[in-house]
Amino acid sequence: MANLLPQRKPITENFLSTSIYHRECEDVIHALEQSLKTTGRNPSGLMIVGESGVGKSTAIRLFQKQYCVPATETHSYQTIVSVITPESATIKSLTSALLRELGCHTPDKGTAPAMKSRAVTLMKNLQTKMIIFDEIQHLTERNAQRRTQDVINFVKTLMLQTHCPVVLVGMPDARELLNMDPQLQRRFSKSVELKPFGIEGADSVDDISDEEMSPFDEYCSFLNAITQIMPIKTIDIEDKQVAFRLFAASKGKISVIIKLFEQLIENNIDGMTAGLADFSKAFSEISDYPIKQCPFQIHYKNLKF
Repeated sequence: MANLLPQRKPITENFLSTSIYHRECEDVIHALEQSLKTTGRNPSGLMIVGESGVGKSTAIRLFQKQYCVPATETHSYQTIVSVITPESATIKSLTSALLRELGCHTPDKGTAPAMKSRAVTLMKNLQTKMIIFDEIQHLTERNAQRRTQDVINFVKTLMLQTHCPVVLVGMPDARELLNMDPQLQRRFSKSVELKPFGIEGADSVDDISDEEMSPFDEYCSFLNAITQIMPIKTIDIEDKQVAFRLFAASKGKISVIIKLFEQLIENNIDGMTAGLADFSKAFSEISDYPIKQCPFQIHYKNLKF
């Protein structure tokens, strides 16, 4: 009998499948919606930047889910196509990646112009309205810079030929691309930056309006949303001391917070309430570097942010 593959608990899968919106996520989705409106005549580009783990991919996934058109018996649709920019990207490798996401069975076949023509035809048949190039910072890397201008020109002509807005997503240094080409800068006049949560304003009053929410209030609002969907009992994660510990562990990055709670749920046995020791164990299991001072073991006043 073959060994069964290890699997997450159903409650963990359910937790991970639940979408948690927060202000910056909603700002990104709104910017994507505004760009999508320009499909057709004079499409408007959009740049989304942010460090790894701040929620760029999650916001894009939620946007795609909201605006995808289901296939019918006679026709397939791909309203929004998202492409991972290859490392050391060339026009041909980027076009191949685009063709692959469009469902082409021979994405590497032919010359670059022929491949581009196939991609444009496929997008027309699939009624594509927006193209997203993720990990676009690969174009700023030293070993890619000699080909970057060619790829930038490819992106500009792709917008013109398909009448689809293009979204460029990447690390903060991806902004350098806009400074390389005035035409690209004009087409991508709108940019949105996602940042990690902050703890500024931790001593502010609680009854301020949404428009005046401090970074710490927004962070606590996110923790509250997690509390609402947690399938296990835990200590009060909205308590300021616990919130500080979570912030010290994650540096305010959503991906680390979610990964920590995922491991916490996986480790939970018999519905016991997860305490600081359980958070410490989960944190040690997800960390990819040696932990000298675990935020869940030391006094909260000794935390380093």
